[in-house]
Amino acid sequence: MRTVIIYLFFSVIFTMTAHAQYTQLMENRGEIGVFQGMASYKGDISPGYYKFNTSYGGFYKKLVNDYIGIRVNYEKIILQAEDISSSSLYLNPRTPPVTNYRPPSRNLNFERVGHDFSLMMELYFLKFIDGNNRYRFSPYLSFGVGTFQTFDSAIFNHTKNNINLLDSGLTISYPINLGFKYNVFGPLNIFGEATYRFTNSDRIDFFTDNEMNNGFQPSTSGKDQYFTFKMGVSYNLRKIYGPDKQLNEKKKSIFGDNEPAEKSSNKKGLFNLFKRK
Repeated sequence: MRTVIIYLFFSVIFTMTAHAQYTQLMENRGEIGVFQGMASYKGDISPGYYKFNTSYGGFYKKLVNDYIGIRVNYEKIILQAEDISSSSLYLNPRTPPVTNYRPPSRNLNFERVGHDFSLMMELYFLKFIDGNNRYRFSPYLSFGVGTFQTFDSAIFNHTKNNINLLDSGLTISYPINLGFKYNVFGPLNIFGEATYRFTNSDRIDFFTDNEMNNGFQPSTSGKDQYFTFKMGVSYNLRKIYGPDKQLNEKKKSIFGDNEPAEKSSNKKGLFNLFKRK
């Protein structure tokens, strides 16, 4: 499905680029883009170890001026963590004990597929104008508010007991995004981003700081957080105010005369020889 979406995106880009190259007096009014990257989480399970999974999505941005844009963003994110990745004896049952006493191991893990929707303001550090070699690159900073929602069941595991969960609670996120954008040619750009999201929930991993679970005390990490790194391509949406520049130039006659078309009838030519005098 992702391959089909990316193929259609590039088809639209090259079709619009071929049409736009013959126009003038254009203004950038917005931007659309797609991206793919990696995601991880920070929370109660396996603290200090980050496991990365694939993420992907797209966005639409409305430009206010050359420095400010309002962006609507969607990203599909897989978050996963497991205590077995930790070096802690308390968390990892496979770690050899260093003394004769071995504390009980927690051995928790979880996995969930989430859908991140956000609305952000984007601020460019430099003026950015596509097609202009002087203003074709800029870093930018974005911030705003979003939601993280799971529509499919997620897995929370304690030792040999798998528990399928459906967390219907709405998680509010506060994304901070740092990126850069480079104009390749025409309206086509490439970009890279790093997005960190603070949340209002401690149950993204289904394990909170304030409750015992199967006799094991969770960590005291506070609210869960997650972050992504991604690369992508984008296309600037343009509004056309004028006709093709070539239409305003002087038309050439059949034999290369550089006079305007309305005056060409006064010149001698092949067709004028057959005109009745």
